[in-house]
Amino acid sequence: MKRTILGLLVAVLLITSGCDLSQAAAGENDRTIKIAVMDSSVVFSSDDSYLNGIAMAIEDLNTLYGDMGYEISYEFYDDGAFFQQGIGVLNDIVSDPEITAVVGTSSLNILDVTADVLDSAEKLLITYYSSSDSLFENGYTHVFRNCFGENDLGAAIAAYASENPDMKRIAIYHSDTSYERGMVRAFLRGTQETDLQVVDVMVSTSLESELNETLERWRQLDVDTVFVSQYDAYYAFDILQRVRGMDPDMNILGDFSFDYTDDLVANAGISDNIYIAGPVPIEPSAELDDFYQRYEEKFSSEPTQWAVQLYDSVRMVVDTAVRIGSTDPTDIAEALRNDGGYNGVSGTITFDEKGKLTGRAPRIMVSQNGAFTFMEE
Repeated sequence: MKRTILGLLVAVLLITSGCDLSQAAAGENDRTIKIAVMDSSVVFSSDDSYLNGIAMAIEDLNTLYGDMGYEISYEFYDDGAFFQQGIGVLNDIVSDPEITAVVGTSSLNILDVTADVLDSAEKLLITYYSSSDSLFENGYTHVFRNCFGENDLGAAIAAYASENPDMKRIAIYHSDTSYERGMVRAFLRGTQETDLQVVDVMVSTSLESELNETLERWRQLDVDTVFVSQYDAYYAFDILQRVRGMDPDMNILGDFSFDYTDDLVANAGISDNIYIAGPVPIEPSAELDDFYQRYEEKFSSEPTQWAVQLYDSVRMVVDTAVRIGSTDPTDIAEALRNDGGYNGVSGTITFDEKGKLTGRAPRIMVSQNGAFTFMEE
């Protein structure tokens, strides 16, 4: 039923945009490459690294390929994290024949239809932030996940907790949403045959009485660690405030709902030492060190992992197009899937036959002084 509804919506979008699918993809002789970055402006304004990483990629690409006749640009499309606004943005993207690829979106509530619409329009979609494992069971040919799914992340954070002697009695607080439920199930599987004890699982609530009861229950259960998996950062930081208010030394495990610089800074007294599984594939290397140095020289600030992730996601599309001599999204998609991967500053990026990132494992990150950084191996 879900697939049928999405299919009808795709048809409506393509008809109303007046887009001829046979003309949507660029030809082999076209050297114009336009990247649409689709996301909420709230996410991008929370951390300069997002747009700075894109700007660096576009500048480097035009320096490399400008003399070859390539014209490379990007445009930001604000989906507002709202379904209706996202549909309007998709309509604009599908109707623009110059757009080769879309990088986005962090809004899981509109990602399903985004993938369906763009795959039908034969435009590339690179998910850079998060996307569920179930999305890649739909047989898409133009959709790629340059990030980890909920099963990868839940398993990684469970593995970290099992190796930490200070983490023994775990309580879980999660949103009642499919992605977060999937992450919690992966975490629970990862605790099997370990010394970890999951002593309570709580679905998020806004009721003050239930929150107070939850905190008191955790106190009586001698909980030493709380794993927080939330769709909305507001609820992640709300439970952080309550838990650390009860016990300033409580261990906090989490997901990327905590990865908002503004919120970390606003909660500076309690937001250090939150441990999450990094949602993006970044591995130490000389190339990565060089990127960090160039970034700091250019912007006079330290980048977060999002600068690297957006830089690689944009460059992967364009470098591949130039390498194969075609800006046709279908040709690029085939190359990404079959040509042994892309060597970015974050490491080698490869995809399986479904378009999921493969051959990589999440690294653990820790919050300090308002930002997350990767822990040393």
